[in-house]
Amino acid sequence: MSMVVPASPEDLWKTLIDVPSISSCIPGCENVEEIARLESYKATVKQKIGPFKVEVPAEILVESVTEPSHVRTRATGRDKFTGTRLAVILDVSVIPEDSGSKLTVDAKVDIQGRLATMGLGVIKRRVDQNFEEFETRLKSLLGAT
Repeated sequence: MSMVVPASPEDLWKTLIDVPSISSCIPGCENVEEIARLESYKATVKQKIGPFKVEVPAEILVESVTEPSHVRTRATGRDKFTGTRLAVILDVSVIPEDSGSKLTVDAKVDIQGRLATMGLGVIKRRVDQNFEEFETRLKSLLGAT
């Protein structure tokens, strides 16, 4: 997934590593706690996927950072209600563009448990909706119209 935002790569990067700011762009992300800056965090993610309401307390580890262009994170957690286990690896890159910056997000998601029975189509729709909402919020945060 990718998007072009009307911000310099430097400004976009500053926003990406400002965890309280960037977490406000993530739908359903709450209670973000910094354990060690650019190393580890805790957060709760709440979503409705199909008939399930999920609430996942997650541990987020920053696996690598190449300033000012790339960060890789790994998030793991278990839904409080269904017991579904989630693991997500995100590779996020900032690429200079003529009109600002291109943000690319490569996500690898592993879902085990009741939520996995919903099927890939339902889950992918929710991921796509969340990415669209993230894009809208990020552009608003960066002052784009």
